[in-house]
Amino acid sequence: MSLTVLGLAGSCRRGGNTETLLDWCLDAAREEGAEVVKFRLVDMDLHVCRGCEACSKTGSCIVKDGMELLYPYLRNADSIVLASPVYSMGMPALPKMVVDRCQPFWAMKYVLNEPVRPAGSPQRLGALLSCAGTTFDTVFDGNSRVMRYLWHVLDVQSAGDLLCPGVDAKGEINDQPSARVVAEDIGRRLGRLRDVADQ
Repeated sequence: MSLTVLGLAGSCRRGGNTETLLDWCLDAAREEGAEVVKFRLVDMDLHVCRGCEACSKTGSCIVKDGMELLYPYLRNADSIVLASPVYSMGMPALPKMVVDRCQPFWAMKYVLNEPVRPAGSPQRLGALLSCAGTTFDTVFDGNSRVMRYLWHVLDVQSAGDLLCPGVDAKGEINDQPSARVVAEDIGRRLGRLRDVADQ
């Protein structure tokens, strides 16, 4: 039995620094035997959360768009990794939109009292991979805070984040060989088989 690892490329720049981190991570997970599923959010038809609270009644979103492809993986994947750069000291619109659209999972847990994951499921893992052009001490605070919320809602345990400051121009991540080492290490942990005893 293999695990499923969901990878979300959250930058509008195809093949940029954060997507490179994601590819390194997912390649390592694949080498561990995991089934890897990757989505480039920029290529998907995604819309904002309307704040209509319909999901509080049904546990489902009434907006029919690309999230219909993501919802099953967000609920069932054994591991999730989001690669998101920092724009204006926070998470860009595309990945933040996906996080906002996870409101149905919040409604399931806290309004409808339904589990996101079946009881007894192995602990699933998640990771944030992020690059920022600046080196401010707090530059990753916004991304990290949003991800802590998402992992809590989805019942995901963090397997560690990779945060790379001072990486701006396309391809600059290749000048940081240690970043690849860490990305691959995270990928191996995400893709490695585990059981309930590992929780």
